[in-house]
Amino acid sequence: MSVVSLAEAREARRSQESPFTGGKGYALLHRKIMELPFYRTDSEAVHLWVHIILSANHAPVVVPTEFGETLLRRGEFITGRNKLELETGVTDSRIKYLLNKFEKMGMITRISNKKFTRIFVVKYDDYQPNFVPTECQQSADAKPQPERASEEVVPTECQQSATDNELNNNSLDKSNECASAAENQESKKPSLSCQDVVDAYHEILPEAPSIRLLSEKRKNLIRTFWKKAGVITRKLDNKPFTIEAWREYLGYISLNCRWMLESRPNQKTGTTWRKRDFEFYLNDNTYLKVREGGHDDNDR
Repeated sequence: MSVVSLAEAREARRSQESPFTGGKGYALLHRKIMELPFYRTDSEAVHLWVHIILSANHAPVVVPTEFGETLLRRGEFITGRNKLELETGVTDSRIKYLLNKFEKMGMITRISNKKFTRIFVVKYDDYQPNFVPTECQQSADAKPQPERASEEVVPTECQQSATDNELNNNSLDKSNECASAAENQESKKPSLSCQDVVDAYHEILPEAPSIRLLSEKRKNLIRTFWKKAGVITRKLDNKPFTIEAWREYLGYISLNCRWMLESRPNQKTGTTWRKRDFEFYLNDNTYLKVREGGHDDNDR
């Protein structure tokens, strides 16, 4: 490339505006989209895919959240099924199916928490190139990805599919809402299931009421507790909440909180304490009080 053309390319880079920023401005769309296998057969899939491309941030952006500032990569944005349904007119059930399809095809990756989903377009540069000659562009794969905080390992059976676990409200414009910290795409989490959690409960607290059915409600409760307990554990111990931490928690109860495992008179109220069930232990307030010694037998 000549010096003149390189200078022109640099000037173009400096003067261009981001094609998409915060839902305003304009965006380009590469004809590569016509190569999608469903381009001629599924108009709703094409509609949703175009919407995802146009919604993704054209450049890295820091957004304020209730957890502090969060960095979104180029090609990434925060959304949810209800919001996508409102914006596209595609039904919630179809959005759920199509997002799963896009992910299986390697078109997107998703990171979800109880309320939010972050969607990242894997080959965003293929659909939304910069206004710079190809020779001057570095591959998006060559750019280092921003560091991302590791997420608590949640039991896999408790994790709803990413689409089941997405936002079901339309308030994503609020600045205090965002996706949770998430896993690094390349790293693999240790295997952990809801059944592992239940098995530890039965093993360490044999006197407690047994669990005969691991229902969806209980799975969701385990998942919610795991994340909340993770926040507490990080603040107290500066480490994640793991299956070992769960076993230590139950072990402490078996030694120091016997009142939870027995039916005994309550001297303060004159009533009778009943054995606490599985759901009682899956409460972040219970966990915190146990960690602080506030549920010990000598306090009863």
